[in-house]
Amino acid sequence: MQTGSAKTVEVPSRRYGRYRLRSRLGEGGMAEVFLADAVDARGQSFSVALKLMRKDVPVEAFADEADLMGVLDHPNLVRKLEDGEAFGRPFIAIEFLSGGDLERLLRTHERLHRRVPLGVAVHVCIEVLRALAYFHQARTRSGRPLELVHGDITPSNIFFSGEGEVKLGDFGVAKSRGADIGPQDGILAGKLHYLSPEQTRGEPPTPATDLFALGIVLHEMVVGTHPFLREETDEARVMAAIRAGKLNLPDSVDRPLAQILRRALAPDTASRYHTAGEFAGALFTWLLDSGQSPSRPQIQEWLRKSSGQGLL
Repeated sequence: MQTGSAKTVEVPSRRYGRYRLRSRLGEGGMAEVFLADAVDARGQSFSVALKLMRKDVPVEAFADEADLMGVLDHPNLVRKLEDGEAFGRPFIAIEFLSGGDLERLLRTHERLHRRVPLGVAVHVCIEVLRALAYFHQARTRSGRPLELVHGDITPSNIFFSGEGEVKLGDFGVAKSRGADIGPQDGILAGKLHYLSPEQTRGEPPTPATDLFALGIVLHEMVVGTHPFLREETDEARVMAAIRAGKLNLPDSVDRPLAQILRRALAPDTASRYHTAGEFAGALFTWLLDSGQSPSRPQIQEWLRKSSGQGLL
C-alpha cells in the first residue's frame, strides 16, 4: 500500500455503509484505504482498514481479492472481516494493524541513519516466510491446491499489529501458477525494485520470485540499501542491475547472515532456497546461533521507538 498524495476517493459523506471514515491511510494497486470505525452487534466500537475500489479497476479483479481473502486463514496474513458494496462502490473491510507497515518504519530508520536490529530484521522475515509457506500451499475448502504466488512482497505490504505481530497483506496481484499470465504482468504487478531476475526477462512469477523479493527486503533491513541499486534510475537500468545480480555485501555484515543473503539473492532459481520453509529454517538457525532472537516486548519497544516517537 502506498502512502503518496493520490486523489481521495469521492464518497457521499464521511460514512460508507455502516463504516465511519476517519482518515486516509494510503493507496494500493486497486483501492484507496481508509481508517474507519463501526459498531458490532454488542454495541462495541471497533476500527478497520477499509479498502474502497478505485473507479479504474475491473470489478472482477477486486472481487477476486475479496474471495481469496475469504479462503485464506493464517495468523501471519492480514484478515478479512467482510466485503460488500455501498453507494455503488465495492469495499473490503480488513483488520486494522496499528503498528503500520515496514516501509514507513524503514523510512524512519533511513532518516535517522539507523539500522533495524538484526534479530528484529530476521524475526520479521521468518514471520513473513510463515505466511508464504501457507500461501504457497493453500487449498480451496474442497482441498484443491490454489498454487498461489503473492507477487508483491515489498515493505509496504508487511504490517505490524500494536502487539508486535507481523502480517503479510495486499493480495490484489496474487496469481495462480496455472493462470494465463502475459510477459508484462509480472513487471506491472510487482513493484519494479522487488522483481526477480526471471521476472525482468518476462517469465511468470513463481514461489521463487516471492522468496527473492523477501531477500531484497531482508537486505534493506540489514544493510540499509537495495542489494543491487545505490540510486534511483530508469526502469531499464533497474531491471539490468537485478538481472546482473552483483551482490557486494559490506564486511560489517555478520558472515553467516551474509551467506543466507547471498543464497536468497542468487540470480538463478536453482541456487536459491527452494521453499519458504527452507529459507525460514536457515534464518531460525541463525537466530539460535547468534543469540539475537528478540522477545515480544523487545519487538513492541522497537515498534514504539520507530513509530514517530524517535529511535533512541
